[in-house]
Amino acid sequence: MKIITILFLLLTSLVAKVEYTHIFDAYENAKKNDKLVLVMLSQKGCPGCKHMKDIVFEEKSVNSYMQKHFEIVHVDVYEEGAPDGLDFFGTPTFYILDADENILKRVNGGQNPQDFLKTLKSVEK
Repeated sequence: MKIITILFLLLTSLVAKVEYTHIFDAYENAKKNDKLVLVMLSQKGCPGCKHMKDIVFEEKSVNSYMQKHFEIVHVDVYEEGAPDGLDFFGTPTFYILDADENILKRVNGGQNPQDFLKTLKSVEK
């Protein structure tokens, strides 16, 4: 039983979790770290949001690219409200912004890991 527990702990430590930044800190951090800002607008009970967080964001290539190039912000639109200027029709909705809060790209809905990575890479600083 000890071996199983140790293996479980080792395996779970290998999976990098997405680290979210608060919206108020994201732009300042993006300037300091030469990154873009990725905002995910979501809500509880949204199947597409769950898919993105549980499947797409956990894909190693997507996760490492996001961590390296973006300050990542998660906003529950019904608990926190959408940030000014970031509209949504449904969730998930993603915005890629520069450090000066200029919208570079908007993505409506979920994607598979390969397509989401292409979307992220399509926006250059």
